[in-house]
Amino acid sequence: MANLSESYDKAALVFSLLVALGLGALVLMAKGNVSEDFPDATGGGRAKAPGNPNEDLYKTTTTEIGSKVVLEGPVTEKGRAIENFVGTPLFLKDGVKNPIDLGDPSYKEIVHKPIPNQWWLDHRIDPGWDNSPSLDQDGDGFSNREEFDVKTDPNDPKSFPGLIAKLQCVQLKKRVFRLTYSSDTTIGEIKAADTFKFNYEEIVNKKRIRASSENIQPGKGVDSNVFSKGGAQMRYEFKKIEQRKFINPRNNLQETSNFATLEDVAGAKKGDVIELKKGSRNGVNVRDWTAVLRLAAIGQEANELQVEERGTFSLPFDPNAAKKPYTFAAVSDAGFAIIEWEEDGEAKSMELQPASPSN
Repeated sequence: MANLSESYDKAALVFSLLVALGLGALVLMAKGNVSEDFPDATGGGRAKAPGNPNEDLYKTTTTEIGSKVVLEGPVTEKGRAIENFVGTPLFLKDGVKNPIDLGDPSYKEIVHKPIPNQWWLDHRIDPGWDNSPSLDQDGDGFSNREEFDVKTDPNDPKSFPGLIAKLQCVQLKKRVFRLTYSSDTTIGEIKAADTFKFNYEEIVNKKRIRASSENIQPGKGVDSNVFSKGGAQMRYEFKKIEQRKFINPRNNLQETSNFATLEDVAGAKKGDVIELKKGSRNGVNVRDWTAVLRLAAIGQEANELQVEERGTFSLPFDPNAAKKPYTFAAVSDAGFAIIEWEEDGEAKSMELQPASPSN
């Protein structure tokens, strides 16, 4: 068995050598044929390729494909040049007869006001839904409209507006009370010993509440505190009294009257000054507002904060925060809560419409 195996090995070796010699001969023969068929391939020159009879047609066709065509009306008003094979975005809107060309900046019709049509194209966002502005393209908790308003990237979850953009006004609560300078002991000119009296009046739960001050003098600090009870308790100090001459517009005659100055010394409106002319008809109505605020951010939806007018707060809401950069400044003539803050050294403000009517 060993001898037979050795014979097979020798036979296989001889056969392999014969095959190798045969392949080498074929290569040499092929080389000679190539030289004969293409003499320039091994010589000093290069053979010239035959001309393409359709070359001019190809050039004309590719030039036309690469040129621009003009999109005519009624889609666009003045005609807009666009590339071939580049689709132009058209949008159909209820109440608008012709399709809207989103890429035409001269087109007056806006799909979702106030967001320009081009904004949707620039950010590759589909405006084809009624609620496209309220959708959250990048899932960062802020809508497309909110990101447009503050110029953040609606496709980048790391680029989003500040939390102030999520602030909402649930309700504005209004409190109104009336202050009057009711009487004094003055006869003729004001004297150092004269005393003065003031009234406070407010309607609470449909009930009229009244409070009167003691007979007090101005400029006595705590001793000049106007009201020791009622809704304005310990809030106002009587600062000064003046006697002035003026022309009464009703009869065009010169008259003399006393004018008292009260200062708010407590609460968010500390420092406010109120001037009262003597007489029950000359009272001043004081309006205090409280804003009920909510932060419509993830994990904060259930939290509400009540902030007095001129009061400050932080975001997220934290009554114990060391810094409270936001201020409920006032209520606008339109009945909106005005919020003010400073950002990058610049004073900013926004108005929030209450979700519920004021009370």
